[in-house]
Amino acid sequence: MNIVFGTEGWRAVIAEHFTFDNVRAVAQAIAEHYQEAAGGQARLTMAVGYDTRFLSDRFARAVCEVFAANGIQSVVSDRAIPTCAVSRYVVAHHLACGIVITASHNPAIYNGIKVKEAFGGSATTDTVASIERRVGHHPIKRLPFEQAVEQRVVRTAEFLPLFLKGIRDAVDLKVIRQSRLKAVADAMHGTAGRLIEQLLAGGRCRVETIHAEADPLFGGHAPEPIAIHLQELAKTVRRRRAQVGVANDGDADRIGVIAANGLFLNPGQILCILLEHLIHSRKWQGTVVKTVSNTSMIDRMAHALGLPVREVPVGFKHIAKLMLEGEVLIGGEESGGIGIRGYLPERDGILMALLVMEAMAAQGRGVLEILKRLERRYGRWSYTRRDLAVPHEQVNRVFERLTANPPSRIAGVPVRERNTLDGVKLIDRQDNWLLFRRSGTEPIVRVYAESLTVAHANRLLEFGVQLVNTS
Repeated sequence: MNIVFGTEGWRAVIAEHFTFDNVRAVAQAIAEHYQEAAGGQARLTMAVGYDTRFLSDRFARAVCEVFAANGIQSVVSDRAIPTCAVSRYVVAHHLACGIVITASHNPAIYNGIKVKEAFGGSATTDTVASIERRVGHHPIKRLPFEQAVEQRVVRTAEFLPLFLKGIRDAVDLKVIRQSRLKAVADAMHGTAGRLIEQLLAGGRCRVETIHAEADPLFGGHAPEPIAIHLQELAKTVRRRRAQVGVANDGDADRIGVIAANGLFLNPGQILCILLEHLIHSRKWQGTVVKTVSNTSMIDRMAHALGLPVREVPVGFKHIAKLMLEGEVLIGGEESGGIGIRGYLPERDGILMALLVMEAMAAQGRGVLEILKRLERRYGRWSYTRRDLAVPHEQVNRVFERLTANPPSRIAGVPVRERNTLDGVKLIDRQDNWLLFRRSGTEPIVRVYAESLTVAHANRLLEFGVQLVNTS
């Protein structure tokens, strides 16, 4: 059975590959992995949550049925919830792991399974490998859900109270409430719902939520908080004369931000805004972690502030690993997943949205004004990306070419460094860069580019696209 986990869990098209049989097969493999890891020394309990996608609640029940038949107790959420709510519940109750039925930001035809370890973060590489190699190797055990409930090996619980307490402990909600900040929150029909609005109720701050209603079709586009999907949020921010718009993806672990003029801020810029806020308002120190595809502005900021920087492969699990090992101040992905010290080794889009608003309220400035001040100090970086669907054979040729005969110049500028941490990243003498990464699950080559000018970033991207197309 060919089930492969990507950077964050397993995802597939509903009814095509994401079927009840395959979900149960993955659940069986998860059960076997954790039972072996525990050595039969204790009875395991696992948390199970789900998002607003088609049949997510039923797939969650299917997971519980398999766990029950394997002698594992399950606590299943009473409603669709953010992924981080499952992580928080696992840590608070010292459970073996958490399972979330979600395809995160993927289109509505997809669903998936995320595995959260006992520490509250994404499953490690070793855990994922162990689960993958067990899928389909043993018969699937199953105890019907109603019987499992009757036998008290499955029970339902509220996960949100602990999650919201964790948010309240991590954010100065009082300073936001006392401000006259006007914001629009876009839940993208996912699990964020009206949580931001509810957390900030009762003060002078005003929050309007759009797309709060659960919709398995997510309004007709993927619940990914990127510029093309946030056009209605941008229009609402301008129409309402709000200072900021914040958005979360389907399972609310990613963040998108729209400035008062409707401009989309990329996740790297958001991380820089939060980094400055944590340093100057909270006086925090520590290592800054970024994925290989994130902006060089982070490096310049951190170096200027005397902070160490670590670059890791794409996937928040690599950031989480460092958060568990040492004093990480903040870590973030190019895709909008950001985590901070003292919370969980996990990304949380709702937390980050509130921290952006906290930074604005504390400084009395708009998010774009904060960003422009940072750009005057560290440069105005222009970032762009394109995903190219090409045959598997061509994907292999691209990376064979980049390995055996990489270009010595990119868009006319000599290359000074080749980084192979995740894909192939070519960095020129002016610190512009071009990155090629292959998808772990699809015949896609992702091409990323960044420069201090928009024009050169576009030239870099076109150079990269041409290299892929001619390989």
